Amino acid sequence: MIKTRTEIKNFKIWMICLTLFLWALLIAAPFLGLLDDSMLYSAFPFLNFGLIIEGTIAGNELPHFVTDNFSFAVSLACIMVVIALAVLLVYLIVKCVLASQRSKAKKVLRKTGYSAEYFSLLEKKKKHLKGSYLEAVNDLCLAKEYGDGRRYDTALEILRNVDIDKFKVRDAATYYALYAYIFILTGNLENAGFAIDLGVPFAEKTKDKSQMAFVSALLLYAQKDYEGAEKGFKPLVKSHNNEIRVWSGMYLGLIFLRQHKNDNARKTVVALSKFKKTPRQSENILKLLKKIETAYALEEEERREELAASEEASAEGETSDEELSTEEFSSVEEASSGEEPSEEDANPE
Repeated sequence: MIKTRTEIKNFKIWMICLTLFLWALLIAAPFLGLLDDSMLYSAFPFLNFGLIIEGTIAGNELPHFVTDNFSFAVSLACIMVVIALAVLLVYLIVKCVLASQRSKAKKVLRKTGYSAEYFSLLEKKKKHLKGSYLEAVNDLCLAKEYGDGRRYDTALEILRNVDIDKFKVRDAATYYALYAYIFILTGNLENAGFAIDLGVPFAEKTKDKSQMAFVSALLLYAQKDYEGAEKGFKPLVKSHNNEIRVWSGMYLGLIFLRQHKNDNARKTVVALSKFKKTPRQSENILKLLKKIETAYALEEEERREELAASEEASAEGETSDEELSTEEFSSVEEASSGEEPSEEDANPE
């Protein structure tokens, strides 16, 4: 769901402009003859504080304009404060309403996962923002959530219908990265490469290039170029984008398992525990931990078999260079390889 601070940003600007306009109108009214102290105090007698100011400043007497209108000016200042507080109250109420909608969606996601109930809340938000300046950005967030929920067809349909002309440069980079990501997960590697090529020029203009760097590394992984993918993922585990950092670490763990570097895989995944994760990431980390556990178990079984074979050969006075059979090696490779990107995927948002 679109972030509250993004949705409230434009409303906040309008509230600030409204406050400044009302202040300016209030200050200008006495000079335009639209308001004086008698008019004000007859309508709001409690604002007549009867304050008097007199004396000198640096040896100069205060102007009569200041001394005669001091109490009136204080009254106007009080009204300005009330206006500011009223506008602030309205802003906070709207912000709380929007935050509660987002909080409710997050709560449903934690309880039910990527369920029909969760997506119904997102669709309700989509209808509410239809036609607004936030529609395109919200659709981008919605496509991401459908991708996380493995509803790739729906995610692609949303992306196809988004009005990209309404995107800022950063949103355009995210759009193409998300497009490439979903293409990779669905096995459409050719179109994924095409989407990356279209998105790179936008990503180059943004401060955070981690999204495009991630899907580029993910494409290498899908193409079974594990060495290239490893080089791409390693810098991203230090990214300021926490979600990208976690996904990159998980894919590095899968690559280490393929290379039979179980200790490296375990250390990498354990390091991810301190970072906040999406429900999809938490689910996949559990799967990855099970793979690592299985890899360690197979490694220990191989070690025991080799030790037993060595003892047997020693007892018979023979030497043996026994290696894993083809079937055993295949089982290790299968347990260490991890799933294809369509199962252990990553999210560029």
